[in-house]
This record gives sequence, C-alpha cells and structure tokens, in this order.
Amino acid sequence: MSNYTGYAIDVASVNREGVGTSIPGVLIDPTTLKPYIADDAAASYQMQVGSPTDQVAILLARGELAQAGELIAESRFTDPTNAYLRVLDTELTRMQGNFDRAINRLRKLAEEFAGTEFEPLMHHHLGFSFFAKGDFKAAATRFRKAMDQRIEMNDDGYLINASSVCLQIAEERAHA
Repeated sequence: MSNYTGYAIDVASVNREGVGTSIPGVLIDPTTLKPYIADDAAASYQMQVGSPTDQVAILLARGELAQAGELIAESRFTDPTNAYLRVLDTELTRMQGNFDRAINRLRKLAEEFAGTEFEPLMHHHLGFSFFAKGDFKAAATRFRKAMDQRIEMNDDGYLINASSVCLQIAEERAHA
C-alpha cells in the first residue's frame, strides 16, 4: 500500500455511536452509512498529519464537499491512477446525491481492477452507493462480494469485518 490509507471509509466495527473507521475522529452512521465527525479534536489533528485520503474523508464527513473536491483534484493531478483517490472521487459524487453516476463509475472501476487487491474496495463502495440509493438488496450483494473477496485474499481483518458489518446493516434494511 502506498502512503494512502486503505481508504478510510472502510468500516471496522460497530458501537452505539456508529461504525468505526481507520481515521481517528470519523465514524460511519449505521443508519445512513455516511461518515460523520465523532471527535472533532482527533479529526482536526488527522487533517494536519494524515494522508490526502484521510483529509478528503474528513472533509466529506464534515460536509465540506467543495473542499473535498478540490483536494481530490489536486491529489489526482499528482497521482492520477491512484485507486483510493479514484474511489474518493466517486464517494464525493455519492455524497452530492448523484447515486447512479457513482454506481456507474464504480462498476467501471470494479471491472478495471478485477482480480487485483483493489477489486473488493470497489465492490464495498458500490455497496455504499446502492445503500444510499435505497437498493438495500443490491447493497448487500456488493458488501457480500467485497467480504468474500477479502476473505479469499486473506485481507486485513478490519477490512473483512468492515464488509461484514455493512452487509449485516444492508440485509437488515432489505428485510425491514
């Protein structure tokens, strides 16, 4: 992995406040699967010391979409093929409410990265986009695919758990 984290909105665990992420101060709301700031001091510190992906994820969690877009553009200018930045770009699209566009772009990224360590990341974020659109069954399918691929690749436990937790949330919503 490069100097970018394994994209911070890959969730790790659920507590009563939200789903944990790899970024200090940022949690995922278990009802919306959108990031939010749970600890402003920790998030502010991470903005100073974190990678560009950390910084963009914090800006997204704060709802500062224009600033997130600017940082994505600047970072992609210096590293245009970076998979994490490309996912963040689709995450911004999702947060702006353009779910179909985010889904289409993520499907293309999943094809492009098929068979690589980044394919589960693309499916995981497809799950987020389908969830935001209200298609909980499709979201569950993508989270399951991400989880299965991560298990097969012997990925980090927190990433496997991330997909598992999101799968559980999407399945509960699909059956509600």
